[in-house]
Amino acid sequence: MGIKVRKAAAVVTRYELLLLGLATPLLLFPGAWSPIGLTIIGMTWVSRRLARGRFSPRTALDVPIILVLIMIGVSLIPSVDLDLSLNRACIYILGVALFYGMVNGLHSERRIHLMGVALVLVGSVVALISLVSTDFTIGRIVELPALYDRLPPPLIRGLPGSGVIEAYDLVNPRVVAGALAIILPVPMAYLLLGRGWKLRLASGLTACVMLGVLFLTQSPQGFLGLAAALLLLGCWWSKWILLTIPLGLGALAAIVGNNGVRQGLVASLSAEELDTLAFGMQSRVANGARGLGMIRDMPYTGVGLNTFPVVDGLYSFGRANAEHAHNLLIQTGVDLGIAGVVALVALLAGFGYTVWRIRRTGPQGNQRALLVGICGAVAAWLAYGMLDSITLGHKPAAALWVMLGLSASLRLRLDAPDSRAIPFPSRFSRAWLLAALLPTLALIAFIGFTRDKVFGAFYLNLGVMEAHRALAADSEGDAQDHLHLAEGYMQQALRWDPARARTRTLLEWVLGGDIDTTRWPRETAG
Repeated sequence: MGIKVRKAAAVVTRYELLLLGLATPLLLFPGAWSPIGLTIIGMTWVSRRLARGRFSPRTALDVPIILVLIMIGVSLIPSVDLDLSLNRACIYILGVALFYGMVNGLHSERRIHLMGVALVLVGSVVALISLVSTDFTIGRIVELPALYDRLPPPLIRGLPGSGVIEAYDLVNPRVVAGALAIILPVPMAYLLLGRGWKLRLASGLTACVMLGVLFLTQSPQGFLGLAAALLLLGCWWSKWILLTIPLGLGALAAIVGNNGVRQGLVASLSAEELDTLAFGMQSRVANGARGLGMIRDMPYTGVGLNTFPVVDGLYSFGRANAEHAHNLLIQTGVDLGIAGVVALVALLAGFGYTVWRIRRTGPQGNQRALLVGICGAVAAWLAYGMLDSITLGHKPAAALWVMLGLSASLRLRLDAPDSRAIPFPSRFSRAWLLAALLPTLALIAFIGFTRDKVFGAFYLNLGVMEAHRALAADSEGDAQDHLHLAEGYMQQALRWDPARARTRTLLEWVLGGDIDTTRWPRETAG
């Protein structure tokens, strides 16, 4: 019986990537069928353990991923809308499954190359689907009727998923720009550095299609991500490209320092009727401030995975129902708390360590092109995240998880063919020290330097969590119960940290007993 079970597990493991392909749409567009996708993922992990005697070989990203999964579980505790949170949690789990699917399913250099080619094809598919499912009227900076009037009408509406505006059935062009900016560096790297005319031709055609759709989005953050990827590709091609960085910074400083430009910027941001660019800048500043306020109130748990629009409406800082904080690091902190930001920084450090180890082996040809494309994708994602937020739990990040898994798989194949003997970064290695120490110091500085402030922030976190539940309660009785709990936690917070003015402000609101959202203190926005 045991032999038959192991043989069955070996068959499942052999077709793991195919099974993940079947599970991907079930979790990428969460719904009633999502448990089936989770079951498929669980089955692949159990089969891998039975067939190979281990769940997965070690990688430099294991510890950060474990921390991310822990914080996903923690973030469900304060959530005031479990449906939104569970939908986003499904995409996080899918991303982790895709990462380890790449690590365990790509057993040869040929398979790695085929997966890189698949990413090129995925880029063209994403571009073509976006062309018929995106509302290109949103955030349009320049009107080009001769171009936009000739676009095909939207054919795909109401894609299921974790969206927060149920009545809106088309894709936001800013999200499309982020997805394209993340995937585009791979075909561009194959075009510039790859070998084989068929691959380069296919990559060039894909890059042209993706660039065309990216232009249609008119997304500044998408263009910024593309610029970062191109800069990295150029630096890999020739170190002389680095000279463009100080030149560009000098030109930017000269433009910003110009008195006329500065006065015009201030005037546009303070005008009653804002143009698209000015409104985008103002909303990003405001939403970022809201996000920082939420992290300050709930640094340990975050406000709840994917509940920024719900909590933002309850806080009523100003314009309610913003979808996210428009910044990658801030949104990660809002969703997963400060520990989630630590995990994100550690994940990037682990990726950097992996790339460094691969470069030591001197990859050539298409492997080198794939590595450059993956690095460009991460650079584009981070640059895009300065003005918008595609976290590791957003749909476009599924491609990013695949690329991270490809980098880890490349290291396993090139740096340590015997994956059981792969050198894992020691707990005292520089990368991990920086990844753990710097965010920890930031957390200490954010909360305070004393034990009293740490415990005060902890109880304030619990108090604000209950206040959110009171505001979201269906009945007056439930709301009052949550307000009483919030009062107790905030009293404890004041005992530990009596000098914290924010706690006193919130406690006064709680003691008022009025759950009208317009009375929610706005001090956090500052």
